[in-house]
Amino acid sequence: MNTLFRIILTMTVALCTPLLKAAEVDVDEVAYQALRPVVAALMNADDAEDLIARGEKLERRDSLQAIAVYLAAVREDPKQMLAPYKVASLFAYRGDYKLAERYLKVADERGMWFGPLMADDRNLTGLRQTSTYKRVLANTQNRYEQIARDKVGAISVLNPSGIPASSVCRPVVVRLHGYGGNGELGEDYQSLADTGAILLGINGTEMTDSVDSFRWIGPGFEGTHQAVQSGLKKLATRQCTDRKQIYLMGFSQGALHAGALLAQHPDDYAGALLISPGGVQSTPTTSLAQGKRVVVIHGKMEAASNQEMSAEFRKLFSEAGDNKVRSVEHEAGHRYPDDWRTSLPQALHWLMGSEA
Repeated sequence: MNTLFRIILTMTVALCTPLLKAAEVDVDEVAYQALRPVVAALMNADDAEDLIARGEKLERRDSLQAIAVYLAAVREDPKQMLAPYKVASLFAYRGDYKLAERYLKVADERGMWFGPLMADDRNLTGLRQTSTYKRVLANTQNRYEQIARDKVGAISVLNPSGIPASSVCRPVVVRLHGYGGNGELGEDYQSLADTGAILLGINGTEMTDSVDSFRWIGPGFEGTHQAVQSGLKKLATRQCTDRKQIYLMGFSQGALHAGALLAQHPDDYAGALLISPGGVQSTPTTSLAQGKRVVVIHGKMEAASNQEMSAEFRKLFSEAGDNKVRSVEHEAGHRYPDDWRTSLPQALHWLMGSEA
Protein backbone atom coordinates (compact mmCIF):
# COMPACT_ATOMS: atom_id res chain seq x y z
CA MET A 1 0.00 0.00 0.00
CA ASN A 2 2.67 2.50 -1.04
CA THR A 3 0.16 5.18 -1.95
CA LEU A 4 -1.67 5.12 1.35
CA PHE A 5 0.49 7.74 3.03
CA ARG A 6 -0.42 10.16 0.24
CA ILE A 7 -4.06 9.50 1.01
CA ILE A 8 -3.44 10.19 4.68
CA LEU A 9 -1.66 13.44 3.83
CA THR A 10 -4.48 14.50 1.51
CA MET A 11 -7.03 13.71 4.17
CA THR A 12 -5.07 15.75 6.71
CA VAL A 13 -5.11 18.82 4.49
CA ALA A 14 -8.80 18.39 3.62
CA LEU A 15 -9.87 17.97 7.19
CA CYS A 16 -7.67 20.49 8.91
CA THR A 17 -7.26 23.48 6.59
CA PRO A 18 -10.63 25.04 7.53
CA LEU A 19 -9.65 24.75 11.17
CA LEU A 20 -6.36 26.59 10.81
CA LYS A 21 -8.30 29.83 10.85
CA ALA A 22 -9.50 29.18 14.37
CA ALA A 23 -6.61 30.32 16.58
CA GLU A 24 -7.73 28.45 19.67
CA VAL A 25 -8.16 25.07 17.96
CA ASP A 26 -5.48 22.43 18.49
CA VAL A 27 -5.09 21.49 14.83
CA ASP A 28 -2.81 18.53 15.51
CA GLU A 29 -5.28 17.02 17.94
CA VAL A 30 -8.22 17.56 15.59
CA ALA A 31 -6.29 15.99 12.71
CA TYR A 32 -5.26 13.06 14.88
CA GLN A 33 -8.81 12.37 16.03
CA ALA A 34 -10.14 12.70 12.47
CA LEU A 35 -7.53 10.43 10.94
CA ARG A 36 -7.17 7.81 13.65
CA PRO A 37 -10.00 5.59 12.30
CA VAL A 38 -8.61 5.90 8.78
CA VAL A 39 -5.06 5.04 9.81
CA ALA A 40 -6.31 2.08 11.83
CA ALA A 41 -8.20 0.76 8.81
CA LEU A 42 -5.23 1.21 6.48
CA MET A 43 -2.79 -0.44 8.87
CA ASN A 44 -4.95 -3.41 9.85
CA ALA A 45 -6.81 -4.34 6.66
CA ASP A 46 -5.70 -7.59 5.04
CA ASP A 47 -6.76 -6.77 1.48
CA ALA A 48 -9.05 -4.63 -0.66
CA GLU A 49 -12.18 -6.47 0.46
CA ASP A 50 -11.26 -5.90 4.09
CA LEU A 51 -10.70 -2.22 3.34
CA ILE A 52 -14.18 -2.01 1.84
CA ALA A 53 -15.72 -3.67 4.89
CA ARG A 54 -13.93 -1.20 7.16
CA GLY A 55 -14.94 1.68 4.91
CA GLU A 56 -18.59 0.66 5.18
CA LYS A 57 -18.38 0.91 8.97
CA LEU A 58 -16.78 4.34 8.75
CA GLU A 59 -19.36 5.48 6.21
CA ARG A 60 -22.08 5.40 8.84
CA ARG A 61 -20.49 8.29 10.72
CA ASP A 62 -18.08 10.10 8.38
CA SER A 63 -18.24 10.01 4.58
CA LEU A 64 -14.80 11.61 4.11
CA GLN A 65 -13.09 8.99 6.26
CA ALA A 66 -14.86 6.29 4.28
CA ILE A 67 -13.76 7.83 0.98
CA ALA A 68 -10.11 7.68 2.09
CA VAL A 69 -10.38 3.96 2.91
CA TYR A 70 -12.29 3.18 -0.30
CA LEU A 71 -9.61 5.03 -2.30
CA ALA A 72 -7.02 2.78 -0.71
CA ALA A 73 -9.03 -0.24 -1.88
CA VAL A 74 -9.20 1.23 -5.40
CA ARG A 75 -5.41 1.39 -5.51
CA GLU A 76 -4.82 -1.87 -3.66
CA ASP A 77 -6.68 -3.98 -6.22
CA PRO A 78 -6.83 -2.73 -9.85
CA LYS A 79 -9.66 -5.18 -10.55
CA GLN A 80 -11.82 -4.03 -7.66
CA MET A 81 -15.02 -2.44 -9.02
CA LEU A 82 -17.07 -1.93 -5.86
CA ALA A 83 -14.54 0.41 -4.25
CA PRO A 84 -14.54 3.03 -7.05
CA TYR A 85 -18.32 2.86 -7.18
CA LYS A 86 -18.52 3.60 -3.45
CA VAL A 87 -16.09 6.49 -3.89
CA ALA A 88 -18.29 7.88 -6.68
CA SER A 89 -21.42 7.50 -4.60
CA LEU A 90 -19.97 9.34 -1.62
CA PHE A 91 -18.45 12.13 -3.70
CA ALA A 92 -21.88 12.63 -5.28
CA TYR A 93 -23.43 12.65 -1.81
CA ARG A 94 -21.00 15.42 -0.86
CA GLY A 95 -21.86 17.36 -4.03
CA ASP A 96 -18.54 16.85 -5.83
CA TYR A 97 -20.03 15.62 -9.10
CA LYS A 98 -16.83 15.95 -11.12
CA LEU A 99 -15.00 13.46 -8.92
CA ALA A 100 -18.12 11.30 -8.73
CA GLU A 101 -18.19 10.99 -12.53
CA ARG A 102 -14.46 10.25 -12.58
CA TYR A 103 -14.85 7.25 -10.29
CA LEU A 104 -18.01 6.04 -11.99
CA LYS A 105 -15.88 5.81 -15.13
CA VAL A 106 -13.22 3.87 -13.22
CA ALA A 107 -15.85 1.42 -11.97
CA ASP A 108 -17.23 1.05 -15.48
CA GLU A 109 -13.78 0.44 -16.95
CA ARG A 110 -13.28 -2.32 -14.37
CA GLY A 111 -16.48 -4.06 -15.45
CA MET A 112 -18.99 -2.93 -12.82
CA TRP A 113 -22.16 -5.03 -13.20
CA PHE A 114 -24.48 -4.25 -10.24
CA GLY A 115 -26.89 -2.11 -12.25
CA PRO A 116 -29.96 -2.35 -9.99
CA LEU A 117 -27.92 -1.15 -7.02
CA MET A 118 -26.61 1.81 -9.00
CA ALA A 119 -30.09 2.65 -10.29
CA ASP A 120 -31.44 2.74 -6.71
CA ASP A 121 -28.58 4.84 -5.30
CA ARG A 122 -30.09 8.12 -4.09
CA ASN A 123 -26.61 9.59 -3.65
CA LEU A 124 -26.34 9.69 -7.45
CA THR A 125 -29.56 11.65 -7.98
CA GLY A 126 -27.66 14.78 -9.01
CA LEU A 127 -25.90 12.88 -11.80
CA ARG A 128 -28.89 11.13 -13.37
CA GLN A 129 -29.17 13.53 -16.31
CA THR A 130 -25.47 13.46 -17.20
CA SER A 131 -24.18 11.51 -20.17
CA THR A 132 -21.63 9.77 -17.94
CA TYR A 133 -24.28 8.43 -15.58
CA LYS A 134 -26.54 7.26 -18.40
CA ARG A 135 -23.70 5.53 -20.24
CA VAL A 136 -22.29 3.82 -17.15
CA LEU A 137 -25.74 2.70 -15.99
CA ALA A 138 -26.56 1.22 -19.41
CA ASN A 139 -23.25 -0.68 -19.49
CA THR A 140 -23.73 -1.87 -15.92
CA GLN A 141 -27.31 -3.02 -16.50
CA ASN A 142 -26.26 -5.00 -19.57
CA ARG A 143 -23.53 -6.78 -17.61
CA TYR A 144 -25.99 -7.47 -14.79
CA GLU A 145 -28.40 -9.25 -17.12
CA GLN A 146 -25.63 -11.58 -18.24
CA ILE A 147 -24.22 -12.31 -14.78
CA ALA A 148 -27.51 -12.64 -12.89
CA ARG A 149 -29.28 -14.92 -15.36
CA ASP A 150 -28.27 -18.24 -13.77
CA LYS A 151 -27.86 -16.98 -10.22
CA VAL A 152 -31.09 -15.18 -9.33
CA GLY A 153 -33.57 -17.79 -8.09
CA ALA A 154 -31.01 -20.61 -8.06
CA ILE A 155 -31.85 -23.34 -5.52
CA SER A 156 -29.98 -25.39 -2.93
CA VAL A 157 -31.40 -28.57 -1.39
CA LEU A 158 -30.84 -30.57 1.81
CA ASN A 159 -32.61 -33.88 2.49
CA PRO A 160 -33.01 -35.68 5.81
CA SER A 161 -29.85 -37.58 6.73
CA GLY A 162 -29.63 -41.18 5.56
CA ILE A 163 -32.90 -41.14 3.62
CA PRO A 164 -32.88 -41.56 -0.18
CA ALA A 165 -34.24 -38.46 -1.90
CA SER A 166 -36.76 -40.44 -3.98
CA SER A 167 -38.09 -42.69 -1.21
CA VAL A 168 -41.23 -40.68 -0.36
CA CYS A 169 -43.02 -37.43 -1.12
CA ARG A 170 -41.90 -35.14 1.69
CA PRO A 171 -42.89 -31.76 3.14
CA VAL A 172 -40.73 -28.83 2.08
CA VAL A 173 -39.38 -25.99 4.21
CA VAL A 174 -38.47 -23.05 1.96
CA ARG A 175 -35.75 -20.86 3.49
CA LEU A 176 -35.81 -17.18 2.52
CA HIS A 177 -32.54 -15.46 3.42
CA GLY A 178 -32.07 -11.91 4.71
CA TYR A 179 -30.90 -8.89 2.70
CA GLY A 180 -27.45 -9.53 1.25
CA GLY A 181 -27.61 -13.28 1.93
CA ASN A 182 -28.18 -16.20 -0.39
CA GLY A 183 -29.96 -19.52 -0.54
CA GLU A 184 -26.90 -21.74 -0.19
CA LEU A 185 -27.45 -24.48 2.40
CA GLY A 186 -24.34 -25.68 4.19
CA GLU A 187 -23.92 -28.49 6.68
CA ASP A 188 -24.98 -26.18 9.51
CA TYR A 189 -28.56 -26.44 8.26
CA GLN A 190 -28.71 -30.24 8.28
CA SER A 191 -30.55 -30.31 11.62
CA LEU A 192 -33.43 -28.42 9.97
CA ALA A 193 -33.71 -31.01 7.21
CA ASP A 194 -33.54 -33.78 9.80
CA THR A 195 -36.99 -32.73 10.99
CA GLY A 196 -38.17 -34.90 8.10
CA ALA A 197 -38.70 -32.15 5.52
CA ILE A 198 -36.76 -31.25 2.42
CA LEU A 199 -34.98 -27.95 3.08
CA LEU A 200 -35.03 -25.69 0.00
CA GLY A 201 -32.87 -22.56 -0.20
CA ILE A 202 -33.55 -20.00 -2.93
CA ASN A 203 -31.43 -17.03 -4.02
CA GLY A 204 -33.34 -13.75 -3.87
CA THR A 205 -35.00 -11.96 -6.76
CA GLU A 206 -32.14 -9.51 -7.35
CA MET A 207 -28.36 -9.50 -6.87
CA THR A 208 -26.79 -6.66 -4.89
CA ASP A 209 -23.04 -5.98 -5.14
CA SER A 210 -21.50 -9.46 -5.25
CA VAL A 211 -22.35 -12.74 -6.95
CA ASP A 212 -23.36 -14.36 -3.66
CA SER A 213 -25.43 -11.46 -2.30
CA PHE A 214 -29.16 -11.13 -3.02
CA ARG A 215 -32.31 -9.33 -1.89
CA TRP A 216 -36.07 -9.73 -2.26
CA ILE A 217 -37.44 -6.80 -4.23
CA GLY A 218 -40.84 -5.09 -4.47
CA PRO A 219 -43.12 -3.49 -5.07
CA GLY A 220 -45.26 -5.90 -3.12
CA PHE A 221 -44.40 -9.54 -2.65
CA GLU A 222 -45.53 -11.18 -5.88
CA GLY A 223 -42.01 -11.40 -7.26
CA THR A 224 -40.97 -13.42 -4.24
CA HIS A 225 -44.04 -15.65 -4.53
CA GLN A 226 -43.18 -16.41 -8.16
CA ALA A 227 -39.55 -17.10 -7.24
CA VAL A 228 -40.62 -19.57 -4.54
CA GLN A 229 -43.06 -21.31 -6.87
CA SER A 230 -40.37 -21.53 -9.54
CA GLY A 231 -37.94 -23.00 -7.00
CA LEU A 232 -40.52 -25.60 -5.97
CA LYS A 233 -41.01 -26.59 -9.60
CA LYS A 234 -37.26 -27.04 -10.01
CA LEU A 235 -37.19 -29.19 -6.88
CA ALA A 236 -40.11 -31.31 -8.16
CA THR A 237 -38.07 -32.29 -11.21
CA ARG A 238 -35.53 -33.90 -8.86
CA GLN A 239 -37.74 -35.59 -6.27
CA CYS A 240 -41.30 -35.95 -5.06
CA THR A 241 -42.66 -33.24 -2.78
CA ASP A 242 -45.89 -32.91 -0.83
CA ARG A 243 -47.36 -29.67 -2.19
CA LYS A 244 -49.90 -29.53 0.63
CA GLN A 245 -47.06 -29.20 3.14
CA ILE A 246 -44.96 -26.29 1.91
CA TYR A 247 -43.69 -24.28 4.87
CA LEU A 248 -41.88 -20.94 4.78
CA MET A 249 -38.91 -20.02 6.96
CA GLY A 250 -37.40 -16.56 6.70
CA PHE A 251 -34.89 -14.31 8.41
CA SER A 252 -35.03 -10.50 8.42
CA GLN A 253 -36.13 -9.36 4.94
CA GLY A 254 -36.82 -13.00 4.13
CA ALA A 255 -39.10 -13.24 7.18
CA LEU A 256 -41.04 -10.17 6.06
CA HIS A 257 -41.62 -11.76 2.66
CA ALA A 258 -42.38 -15.19 4.14
CA GLY A 259 -45.05 -13.72 6.39
CA ALA A 260 -46.55 -11.75 3.51
CA LEU A 261 -46.66 -14.84 1.28
CA LEU A 262 -48.52 -16.86 3.91
CA ALA A 263 -50.99 -14.01 4.42
CA GLN A 264 -51.60 -13.46 0.70
CA HIS A 265 -51.27 -16.99 -0.72
CA PRO A 266 -52.50 -19.35 2.03
CA ASP A 267 -53.52 -22.01 -0.49
CA ASP A 268 -49.87 -22.44 -1.46
CA TYR A 269 -48.25 -22.45 1.98
CA ALA A 270 -49.05 -24.40 5.14
CA GLY A 271 -47.30 -22.26 7.77
CA ALA A 272 -44.38 -19.95 8.46
CA LEU A 273 -41.41 -19.56 10.78
CA LEU A 274 -40.55 -15.84 10.93
CA ILE A 275 -37.19 -14.95 12.49
CA SER A 276 -36.50 -11.26 13.18
CA PRO A 277 -38.71 -9.79 10.42
CA GLY A 278 -37.30 -6.61 8.90
CA GLY A 279 -37.11 -4.51 5.77
CA VAL A 280 -38.30 -1.31 4.14
CA GLN A 281 -41.61 -2.68 2.89
CA SER A 282 -44.62 -2.51 5.17
CA THR A 283 -46.15 -5.52 6.87
CA PRO A 284 -49.42 -6.62 5.20
CA THR A 285 -52.47 -5.26 7.00
CA THR A 286 -54.82 -8.08 6.01
CA SER A 287 -54.45 -11.85 5.90
CA LEU A 288 -56.30 -14.63 4.10
CA ALA A 289 -54.60 -17.33 6.18
CA GLN A 290 -56.99 -19.75 7.89
CA GLY A 291 -56.01 -22.46 10.37
CA LYS A 292 -52.26 -22.00 9.84
CA ARG A 293 -49.43 -22.37 12.32
CA VAL A 294 -47.01 -19.45 12.67
CA VAL A 295 -43.91 -19.00 14.83
CA VAL A 296 -42.51 -15.48 15.30
CA ILE A 297 -39.02 -15.20 16.82
CA HIS A 298 -37.25 -11.97 17.72
CA GLY A 299 -34.26 -10.87 19.77
CA LYS A 300 -34.57 -8.81 22.94
CA MET A 301 -31.72 -6.57 21.75
CA GLU A 302 -33.09 -5.93 18.26
CA ALA A 303 -33.92 -2.48 16.92
CA ALA A 304 -37.36 -1.14 17.76
CA SER A 305 -38.43 -1.37 14.11
CA ASN A 306 -37.71 -5.10 14.03
CA GLN A 307 -39.58 -5.71 17.27
CA GLU A 308 -42.52 -3.70 15.96
CA MET A 309 -42.65 -5.79 12.78
CA SER A 310 -42.59 -8.99 14.85
CA ALA A 311 -45.51 -7.64 16.87
CA GLU A 312 -47.39 -6.72 13.70
CA PHE A 313 -47.08 -10.25 12.34
CA ARG A 314 -48.20 -11.77 15.64
CA LYS A 315 -51.24 -9.50 15.56
CA LEU A 316 -51.93 -10.12 11.87
CA PHE A 317 -52.15 -13.90 12.25
CA SER A 318 -53.68 -13.95 15.74
CA GLU A 319 -56.68 -11.71 15.23
CA ALA A 320 -58.36 -13.63 12.41
CA GLY A 321 -58.42 -16.98 10.70
CA ASP A 322 -58.23 -19.32 13.71
CA ASN A 323 -54.46 -19.53 13.26
CA LYS A 324 -52.15 -20.85 15.96
CA VAL A 325 -49.34 -18.40 16.71
CA ARG A 326 -46.33 -18.93 18.92
CA SER A 327 -44.01 -16.09 19.95
CA VAL A 328 -40.41 -16.60 21.09
CA GLU A 329 -37.95 -14.01 22.39
CA HIS A 330 -34.25 -14.75 22.70
CA GLU A 331 -31.57 -12.76 24.49
CA ALA A 332 -29.52 -11.57 21.50
CA GLY A 333 -30.02 -9.05 18.70
CA HIS A 334 -30.85 -9.25 15.00
CA ARG A 335 -29.68 -12.78 14.34
CA TYR A 336 -30.62 -16.40 14.86
CA PRO A 337 -30.94 -17.49 18.51
CA ASP A 338 -27.67 -18.83 19.89
CA ASP A 339 -29.24 -22.29 20.21
CA TRP A 340 -30.81 -22.21 16.73
CA ARG A 341 -29.53 -25.63 15.70
CA THR A 342 -31.86 -27.15 18.30
CA SER A 343 -34.53 -24.48 18.83
CA LEU A 344 -35.34 -23.93 15.16
CA PRO A 345 -35.84 -27.66 14.43
CA GLN A 346 -38.18 -27.74 17.46
CA ALA A 347 -40.12 -24.81 16.00
CA LEU A 348 -40.35 -26.60 12.63
CA HIS A 349 -41.63 -29.77 14.30
CA TRP A 350 -44.43 -27.73 15.90
CA LEU A 351 -45.10 -25.93 12.63
CA MET A 352 -45.54 -29.24 10.83
CA GLY A 353 -47.59 -30.77 13.65
CA SER A 354 -44.99 -33.41 14.38
CA GLU A 355 -43.81 -32.17 17.79
CA ALA A 356 -43.27 -34.72 20.52
